[in-house]
Amino acid sequence: MQRLEMTGAHHDEGTRKRYRKIQTAVDRMLAMLDEYLSPERMASIGRERQPNEINPATLLEGAAEQARPRRQQISVQTQGLPQWMRCDPAGMRLCLEMLLDNAIKYTSDNIPIELVGRIATEGGVEFLVRDHGAGIAAEELPRVFDKAFRGSNTAGVAGSGLGLYMARSIVDVHGGTVTAQNVSESGTEFRIWLPVAANAGKNLARADASSDNSLDAS
Repeated sequence: MQRLEMTGAHHDEGTRKRYRKIQTAVDRMLAMLDEYLSPERMASIGRERQPNEINPATLLEGAAEQARPRRQQISVQTQGLPQWMRCDPAGMRLCLEMLLDNAIKYTSDNIPIELVGRIATEGGVEFLVRDHGAGIAAEELPRVFDKAFRGSNTAGVAGSGLGLYMARSIVDVHGGTVTAQNVSESGTEFRIWLPVAANAGKNLARADASSDNSLDAS
């Protein structure tokens, strides 16, 4: 809408009025998202002990299955994952769905996408979402998780620039990190790291509110 307003000085008043109406609706939607992702709302995920655990391999398979109607070529590889981890299951599903949605939107229909889950070298677990598309401009990589940021490769692709921002917000309150890098072969790799014990018999436990809303191995 900002681009239309900047380039549409010659448009009639009725068209410009519609632009303002759409912009107002977008601003209202952003305000709602800000409320949902408020520090208090997100901190509650980090400090409230969840009654349910989730199998991380099942989490990955579920995310892939949900995305396959849009991209059939989504593979899942798992290695050495713990049997259970404690987290906000709905939040982590949403996070993976957003990363897969991003990979689907910015690659061609015939490009395969890989979803990998394994023990991280530094401890904890890592989930990787890899595509084999054109990659992200190197100078834009540090900004891909910024709210409302859309890169130079987004022309003609619908989006709000909020998906990756929300994914990072969810991972942050789990005491983890999410990063993006271009891989040498081609494409982009998004990496979620979570502090889960390497011992498959251990569970991921939420820390108390007094421990900075992070997740510790129980």
